[in-house]
Amino acid sequence: MARVVVANQAKRDLRSIFSDLNERAGYRVAARYAADFKATYRRLTDFPASGPPRPALGPKTRIAIVLPYIVIYDHEDGAVTVLRVLHDKRNITRHLIR
Repeated sequence: MARVVVANQAKRDLRSIFSDLNERAGYRVAARYAADFKATYRRLTDFPASGPPRPALGPKTRIAIVLPYIVIYDHEDGAVTVLRVLHDKRNITRHLIR
């Protein structure tokens, strides 16, 4: 079982996402997304290599999807580090991740 660590930048991404969702769509929608992200993190504890690799973003970088958001994470040595959580419409590059 892998340990999931959420990097500070990913925490900021999530706070921004939840704030925006709460403002635009209401508390229930924001809460549903929060539950979806938690379920994704639980899945990553059991299946950390389940996301498709994204070598253009980093040698150990993978993604998970909580539509329309992309959870970008590194998987190494029994740990999953969530690096960023970004909208899928963004032009996601290595520079944006690191």
